[in-house]
Formats: sequence, C-alpha cells, structure tokens
Amino acid sequence: MPTRVLIADDEPLARERLRDLVLEAEPSAEIREAGHGDEAIAHVRDWRPQVVFLDIQMPGCDGFGVVERIGPERMPPTAFVTAYDQHALRAFEVAAVDYLLKPFDDARFHAAWRRLTAGRATNGLADEARRLAELLTSVARPATDAGRYLERFLVRVGERTLLVPVQDVRWIQSDGNYADLFTATGKHSVRETLATLEEQLDPARFVRVHRRVIVAIDAIRELQPWFAGDQVLILRDGTKLRVSRTRREAVAARLAGRA
Repeated sequence: MPTRVLIADDEPLARERLRDLVLEAEPSAEIREAGHGDEAIAHVRDWRPQVVFLDIQMPGCDGFGVVERIGPERMPPTAFVTAYDQHALRAFEVAAVDYLLKPFDDARFHAAWRRLTAGRATNGLADEARRLAELLTSVARPATDAGRYLERFLVRVGERTLLVPVQDVRWIQSDGNYADLFTATGKHSVRETLATLEEQLDPARFVRVHRRVIVAIDAIRELQPWFAGDQVLILRDGTKLRVSRTRREAVAARLAGRA
C-alpha cells in the first residue's frame, strides 16, 4: 500500500476530506498537502509521493500544468479531482485515467483508491504515464477543432450538478477564478476563468466585449455609442453591457460577420 500521498487542492475543506478518506483507507499513510500548482510540483519533485490526488483548477499552475512540468512519464499514479471541466471529463473517459467529480461520495473515493493502489502493485506506472500523456493530448486539442466547442456547462447547486446548455447563456461575466453565467432563468457560477471559457466557446456564437464580459451574439439587440469612446450593447432582455474602446472595432467586425 502507498505510504506517501500528496493531496493538491486549493480548497482547504476539500483537502481535509481527502485526507480523512486516505487515512481511512491506509491509516499509516504519510500525507502532504499543496494549495496551488507550484507547491504541488515541488512536492512531486522533492518528496516523490507514491499517489497523487490532483485538483484541475488551482492558482499558479493548474493540474494539467503540473503534469506537463513534471512529465507524464515521471508522475506517480494520479487521480484528478474536478468540479466543472466537461472537456476534461470527456478526455478522462477516452484516456481511462481515474478522476473524482466533486461532490463525490466515499464509495467513489475508495474505487479510485483501489485503482491507484492496484496500478502500483502491478508496476503499472508506465501505463499510468501513457494514459496521462493521452489525457494531456486530448485536453490540449485546440478548441477550434470540429466538435470541440463547449455544448453545456456543469454547474454545482448545493449537492446537485446541473447541466446548462450553452445556447441558454446570454452573457458571461468574470469573477476572479470564477465566471457567472446569465440565462433567462437566473445566474449560475462555474469555476473557470473568462480566458479559459473564451477559448472553449464557438467564436461564431460568442464575442468578448470587455476584459470581464463575453456576450452571446444572438442575444444582442443593438449597439449604441457611450461615453469616452466606449459603446454599450443592449441585449434583447434589456440588459446593457459596456464595450471597451480597445474591443470596439473587433466587436463591430464580428457583429458584421467580417471576423
């Protein structure tokens, strides 16, 4: 059984729960924790854990960045932990790398633990490395490839996970490492940066109008001049959103179908 376990997650409560579950499965395990990607990289390189639970969304360097910098062939058996990343979920299914989708129950954790420890017992590190490499290739595939644009968002509401179709989203506003999705039925938050979402959204359907705002083109009613060279978008539901001067020409070109 593994005795050195690394838990990398920026949420203290999530780390605490994983710590309790690991100690339940292996009371003699020595556990180290990391709250951001760079710290996780240092632990993997210096401490050489035998098993890693790795959150996808972390400050500094995300989970995939950790694997890229360590090198898939040098990573210990790893279970990714994720809450929202549907592209990653599809990649996990293809690459057969285990993951824990938050919120997960005890039974799901123990299934992942058995798989991780079985990989070690059968000298399966090479297979894990190959699967991690396949996962990184799958996730890194450019969003402009056919069929690679987001089709839905996974949104946590309490203990539930809701599916919000992309076509229901009228506009998106950045809130740090989160993004707020505005639909006809209300606001939903996902743990993604606006820059990440912009790469995953179909540019024929969405346009970035401000450093903090992306708008669904079909939701736009009109564009009007505003103060100091800025413009304002008026959506079909009456919402008004500012278009920054630096994005004005690009937005106009997109709306006219020239870009």
